[in-house]
Amino acid sequence: MSNTVFYFFKLPFLILILSLFCFSCTGSSSGVKLENQTAETHNDDSIYLPQPDIDTLVDDLSSIIAGYVPNVYKNKNIAGNDHMLYQKQVEKDWAIVLKNKIGPITSWREKNIQAEVQDTGTLFYPFAGADFLYANTFFPNCKNYILVGLEPIGKFLRCDTLPKGEMLAYLEKIRSSLYFSNNLGFFRTESMMKDLNQPTLDGTLPLIAYYVKRTHHLIRKLTYFSLDTAGLMVKCTAQLSPVGVRIDFCDSTLLINQSVYYISFDLSDKNLKKHRELLAFVRRFDHCQTFLKAASYLMFNPGFQTIRTYLLDHANVILQDDSGIPYRFFKTAKWDVRLFGSYTKTIVRFENKFQPDLLEAYEKQEKPKPVPFRIGYNVLFNETNLLLSKRKD
Repeated sequence: MSNTVFYFFKLPFLILILSLFCFSCTGSSSGVKLENQTAETHNDDSIYLPQPDIDTLVDDLSSIIAGYVPNVYKNKNIAGNDHMLYQKQVEKDWAIVLKNKIGPITSWREKNIQAEVQDTGTLFYPFAGADFLYANTFFPNCKNYILVGLEPIGKFLRCDTLPKGEMLAYLEKIRSSLYFSNNLGFFRTESMMKDLNQPTLDGTLPLIAYYVKRTHHLIRKLTYFSLDTAGLMVKCTAQLSPVGVRIDFCDSTLLINQSVYYISFDLSDKNLKKHRELLAFVRRFDHCQTFLKAASYLMFNPGFQTIRTYLLDHANVILQDDSGIPYRFFKTAKWDVRLFGSYTKTIVRFENKFQPDLLEAYEKQEKPKPVPFRIGYNVLFNETNLLLSKRKD
């Protein structure tokens, strides 16, 4: 038999074999929700197949909020000129965030505190509200982020099915709620309580999702939960008054998995003594680091001693501005303290929280390293301070 004839009969057989092989690799992949999922080939020649468990609905709704085009859940309004205008506005907003926050913070972190914040454990961020942005930028490697605030959790609206006018109004409310965070570096409590208690925007969830997507992540899963008396998560629905929401997300390779928990909780002594489940929940996480920013100087007050004591007893690293834990609590042999930026006063509203001992500590330093970005209340008069405390034992 000639080579030509042999090839003629061999070709269909090869096509059949390849078809069966491809089918066996993909299986019945109707449950795969993420478009364009491909295998990742690494230097060791091993192939890692991504897990097909992206919640496409939640990820798409978050994409719409973040000014991206969704993969599946879209209609003519999403593809229309009005949403394109919203996308342009969000891109303009985000360009400011990249230039004034993410870029400078990342560079500063890598040069000054990288060794202290590279832990892959847990970040506990009391009084955070929806501030996933700064949590992730300062502590990018954490497997878990626990954000606590008074603001309600809320839910997503189905942007893909809303009438155009309602969709645009909803998106603009979210964009407006992010103004102070994106421009000044903190959320205003009064504004948040007003902005996030509306019929169409009823909590922090859309804002956190905005930041998760804008920092180039995919959302795998959304879980509402309550806490039992031992601090264990109990899954529930948004209609059953959950205390928290967990967002599982990953990077674009689908290989690095992280979670952010937002818990709506009053951290006053009165409530923590009555409801011990919150700190019991946090205690279950290992290698806990703490971040405090624009915390309203609450832990200066006698009514917030429990949360202050918990942080001082359990945190390995505490990064904060002057509104967190009073400086006097770090003047012990337990902590290595480093000061950054400058500190000369507080804003008028909190002038009774000024710390002379912190000012003295700054004055004793030969030249504290500058903080080249805006963060905390003192940016209102162009001053920024950060304190990094690392436990010695």
